[in-house]
Amino acid sequence: MPGHRFRITVEALTDRKGEPVDKPELVFEVENHDDILAIVERIQGREDLNFGEQNSAAFAVGLKLFSEVMIENRKHPLFEPLRDSFKEFMIGLKKGPTSSQD
Repeated sequence: MPGHRFRITVEALTDRKGEPVDKPELVFEVENHDDILAIVERIQGREDLNFGEQNSAAFAVGLKLFSEVMIENRKHPLFEPLRDSFKEFMIGLKKGPTSSQD
């Protein structure tokens, strides 16, 4: 089943000293089973995460790009140590905040 297609662009602006960087953009296309833009909106709207708009977008895009590669290559030994922990992490993220009743 075809997924959502995205063009990802990474443009270097400055180096760690704040100096402008003259490097070519990195542009590539990916397919994802989820609508990454909708997920970014949901993550940005989650008050329990409170990462800020930019960090929320970076978190959501990075997570979706990583997880799609991991899903497509799930039998690769590189991902073996992450499988159980990553599954738990995603379940917790999707579940949202838990209220503790003390």
